[in-house]
Amino acid sequence: MFAALRKSTRGKSFLAFFATSIASRAVGIACQLLQVPIAIGAMGSEAFGLWMTLSSISYMITFADFGMGVGVQNRLAEAFAVKQLDAARQLFGSAFLFLLCVATVLAAVLLPLAWLLNLPVIFGLTDHSIKAEAPQAVAAILATFCVGFPFGLAQRLAYSQQLGWKHNVSQACGNVVAVAALYLASRLHFGIGAMILCAAAPAVLANVCLIVHLLKRLDWLHLRGFRPDFATVRELLGLGMYFTVQQILNLSLFALPQIVISTSLGAAAVTPFNLAQRFFNLFGVLQNAFMLPLWPAYSQAKATGEFQWIRATLQRSLLATTFLTILPMALGAFLAKPIILLWVKSAAAVPSTTLIWLMFLWNASVFLQQPFGFLLAGVSRVQRMTYYSVLAAVCSAGLMVLLVRWYAQDGVLLGMLIGSVPITFVCNVMETVLYLRTVGHPSPVTKPEKTALVSPEP
Repeated sequence: MFAALRKSTRGKSFLAFFATSIASRAVGIACQLLQVPIAIGAMGSEAFGLWMTLSSISYMITFADFGMGVGVQNRLAEAFAVKQLDAARQLFGSAFLFLLCVATVLAAVLLPLAWLLNLPVIFGLTDHSIKAEAPQAVAAILATFCVGFPFGLAQRLAYSQQLGWKHNVSQACGNVVAVAALYLASRLHFGIGAMILCAAAPAVLANVCLIVHLLKRLDWLHLRGFRPDFATVRELLGLGMYFTVQQILNLSLFALPQIVISTSLGAAAVTPFNLAQRFFNLFGVLQNAFMLPLWPAYSQAKATGEFQWIRATLQRSLLATTFLTILPMALGAFLAKPIILLWVKSAAAVPSTTLIWLMFLWNASVFLQQPFGFLLAGVSRVQRMTYYSVLAAVCSAGLMVLLVRWYAQDGVLLGMLIGSVPITFVCNVMETVLYLRTVGHPSPVTKPEKTALVSPEP
């Protein structure tokens, strides 16, 4: 398989993306582990908790791009595949201008709140020095978020050109610089706001450097020929809306089970569920590494009419998911209890055997959906996927609340499995089969499909 990949340009890009994804995630995890003792030692537990809370809030408002980034990635990949560079430049410029305007509005609305709101009461702060520095901490988080908001398109621009490895490298460098800057700030006894800024700004700087490099590579740094098209923005928002809904639903399905368990059984009952969840999430790292490059590749293949390649790649991704993710995860399920006990050194926190195997089944179903979901997302067939996801989320939530009363934590997972798998898994497979049938059985090179967002070059 890897020998065949090395023979094509797309295959070489995939291998570079895959290798750097693994390395970047390893660097990111190591840097996060290093940041914690540095930050807690310099800030204290309460200030560190404030930082983590603010980071979570900033993550929640990333949906303010309305899915624009994902829509841009798909359309750019299609445009680059058929060499429509002028259309790609107009598309990227329009999206960047829109996100810049959104970032400006967010900054104007949110930054004054750092001094207008009663932050000590909102976040339950008790230390007087932390109360005094809370506005600066909030302002630091919001400022880095707003400045970095439009530059997040660096990732989408890199992915659309099958240069995701450059984004992985830039993020790894940003993580390393963030640890070094945080350590230096702690040694110089900077305030909480300045320390947060030192930790958060390098990621933004990495995206700025990457986007400048990519624009220079495309000869897009000049403004000549740039014509913002608001009709394009409207259509991108229409496509991005579906991605946004799915992102919100995925986040909800990740957080809701723990809320249901906590409110129904008490906070202590969340611990074994969360530990099992964390353990099985580790197996998804490898799958994400080899699935992420396929998203823009599917967009390019759709634009050039390489539907046979799409079919073959779907089959390979299913095999890779089975042998590289699900089978190792099954082995991990057998060893989960002693591993978790060794990890946390508390028998009370170790999940039950039933909970472990239900968590395995849930994750296996999610992992098996990924190849179909990435294909449909890459070819922008997401409208019906979103409807299925909404229906599955509603059914899962209702069943979780109902079954937790009878089966405790096991009931939450049963609710997720019964409410989600028959809808999302079966329907995504059916949607994929329907799409592949509608495109027929063309030869590897056919007349490219036209898309509303990609106009021919003059």
